[in-house]
Amino acid sequence: MKRRLMRSRPLTDAEAIRLPKYTIGIASKLVGLPPQMLRRYEEAGLLEPARQEGKNRLYSDQDVADLEEMATLSAEGINAAGIRRILQMRRQIHLLQEEIKAAQQGKEGGKEGSPAEKQHEDGTTRSASDDQRESE
Repeated sequence: MKRRLMRSRPLTDAEAIRLPKYTIGIASKLVGLPPQMLRRYEEAGLLEPARQEGKNRLYSDQDVADLEEMATLSAEGINAAGIRRILQMRRQIHLLQEEIKAAQQGKEGGKEGSPAEKQHEDGTTRSASDDQRESE
């Protein structure tokens, strides 16, 4: 009998959301779509569920949320290419929002501005290009 390695720490929320755990039958019931529709979304490249050793698909909570969004967009008449583009744009927006949040937290934490900027004795902040123009 094989032993499973135990994790030394609990899963983070982000890891738990992406943990594959639902078979295609359960995922289809959660979303309210027939299993064949989930297979079609996968064939169209809209979704890539994890696979067990026996090639069975396993869906995560994130996959189920994506499937619900795909079903809504499809019901509105959007084709697979449109759904793919909308999902890509939403992911990009989410990543940019995370970058903005991290940058704002960095500023609040007292971090200095860009490395190209420096604080002068008179309290003004100038970029390196400003200093270079003044020296010319």
